[in-house]
Amino acid sequence: MSGGHLSKEFFELVKSIGESRSKQEEDKIIVGEIAILKQHLSAPNISAKKMKEYMIRAVYAEMLGHDASFAYIHAVKLTHEKNLFAKRIGYLTCNLFLHKDHELMLLLINTMQRDLQSANHIEVCSALASVCRLVNLEMIPAISPLVFKLLSHPQEAVRKKAIVAVHKFFKIVPEAVLDQKDQIRKVLCDPDPSVMGASLHVLCEIAKAHPASSKDLVPSFVSILKQITEHRLPRDFDYHRMPAPWLQVKLLSILSILGTADKAASEHMYEILQECMRRADSGVNVGYAIIYECVKCITRIFPDHGLLELAASNISRFISSENHNLRYLGVTGLAQIVQVNPAYAAEHQMVVVDCLEDPDETLKRKTLDLLFRMTNPQNVVVVVDKLTFHLRTSVDSHLRRDLVQKITSLAERFAPDNEWYVNTMNTVFELSGELVPAETAYNLMRLVAEGAGEDESADTAFRVFAVNTYLKLLEKPTLSDILVQVIAWVLGEYARLATIDGYTIEDIADLLSECIERPFEDPSTRGYLVTALLKLIGQHGLKSTTAEDIIRSYRSSRMTDLQQRCYEFEQLRQSPALMRKVLPYDASCEDIAVNKDLTFLESFVRQKLDEGAKPYQNASERAARAQTQNVPKAEVETKPSLNFMPYIGPTKPQQLPADNSIQMEDKSEVLREHI
Repeated sequence: MSGGHLSKEFFELVKSIGESRSKQEEDKIIVGEIAILKQHLSAPNISAKKMKEYMIRAVYAEMLGHDASFAYIHAVKLTHEKNLFAKRIGYLTCNLFLHKDHELMLLLINTMQRDLQSANHIEVCSALASVCRLVNLEMIPAISPLVFKLLSHPQEAVRKKAIVAVHKFFKIVPEAVLDQKDQIRKVLCDPDPSVMGASLHVLCEIAKAHPASSKDLVPSFVSILKQITEHRLPRDFDYHRMPAPWLQVKLLSILSILGTADKAASEHMYEILQECMRRADSGVNVGYAIIYECVKCITRIFPDHGLLELAASNISRFISSENHNLRYLGVTGLAQIVQVNPAYAAEHQMVVVDCLEDPDETLKRKTLDLLFRMTNPQNVVVVVDKLTFHLRTSVDSHLRRDLVQKITSLAERFAPDNEWYVNTMNTVFELSGELVPAETAYNLMRLVAEGAGEDESADTAFRVFAVNTYLKLLEKPTLSDILVQVIAWVLGEYARLATIDGYTIEDIADLLSECIERPFEDPSTRGYLVTALLKLIGQHGLKSTTAEDIIRSYRSSRMTDLQQRCYEFEQLRQSPALMRKVLPYDASCEDIAVNKDLTFLESFVRQKLDEGAKPYQNASERAARAQTQNVPKAEVETKPSLNFMPYIGPTKPQQLPADNSIQMEDKSEVLREHI
């Protein structure tokens, strides 16, 4: 197009926008243009040629962030024109100006219905384009019957846009499309490949929502994929000599959905998947995309040993590639194969570890995830060391949280021995204590308390190791809250097992006392330390003036729990025997005998009865007493109850008449005189 039909004003607008050197200069040009457009559009009898240009100029204003809502109604009117070019401009500007819930959509529905039934396929295509963009829930009942009729239109462009509109309907109201499922299936056999390809999108959505209803289409999908791989489609669909790669990817995606946990359906796919991977291996990127989609399909359908080996061999070439994108593809594909059978990833462990040295941050994170999936009891030490290294060097809070979760999970599942588990958890506590959930610390405390449960001497040796380890850690100036809590609990329970030279119970109590004065983020951490001191003093009869002074100083703490512990210490300190009984050694796993009948209070109750106290009566005894002695009901029902009756809402005050207000003023005057 030469542009001779456009005015000089339009060319000046485009030129000035292109030559503007700042946003302020551009805004000034558009504001002036909007003023000119308002003046032009207010004139009567505007020709269709001029209106088309004005709408395009209004689109420029909208695209550059200015309000051109004054032109919306003119865009809707332009769709009513009989001139085909003007109508197309009208639909184009409506698609750009309006949204599905705009108030002017009511004026557009009738025009859409009329154009969808037009004999001119260009008008039909324009209307269908607007349907895909602007259709809403209220429009579907009025529009959908006309769109479904167009699925059998003689023009392939109309059929293609109609199936795209059906896809839009399915996203809004799936039921409206499922009722016409048979009609949509016929589009899969359309003689035009572009129409067939467009139908794959809505059929994929239907397969995701209702897989069982689409199982019978598996042979059809396999047949179509076979025809594509054998180059039976026109050359127009080739991309870098690869036949219709986007259709292949969509078909493989549908097959992976329909073959999940279905052996019969999967058996139809094995041969074509193998052939598809063989033909796609041509050294171009789009071929790699098809291979990757084949790998995804193979890992989702009912497993086949030969296909899995073929997938693993193709993925291994991706991982060893120098191309970052192919390595990322290989790591992602291998992660999916590992979910089916981890044995296929064993030979690629070192190559995967090398990917951690890649400068690409995305590839590095994907590799960490793959290492987590590949971990087993034989390689857990190496993998956890790699994860810990990245935890130490990373500053991304999201990545650190993910690494903490992975290291914790692997240590609990595959720890070679208890000592390694303790050291690993201590490292995690030191590096990211604020990201560790409390359950992890509880699991570690329970392991120290219970041990392996097989050999008591081995359990005792493990506790000695834990005590010595935490004594060394306690000397560090800064520790995370959760690590201090674990240290306090272990030393409070098993401090007597310490075998490090120069450490007595008094020294351990002094270390804990010094630690209390450190700043903590979690207020409960000091409670752990105070409890540890209570246990040391109670179990060993320790007389540490420093520890006792610190405990007494926290009686005025704002933490009620810490106050309670300190006051309990003062009471228990008066009876050392009771203190040893309340805080016994290594009794955290013992069951507490609860006396539900409170028999230990019988002597106290008997004493009070002898002194004249009234015996307790239950509800039935009180009711019987009320009947025999005519006791008022209020005296019997002493059990408190809640009143669920709502309060009465405030009433709206009524406006007093004028004479009434005068009387009120007189009354207030009399009242003041009386006062």
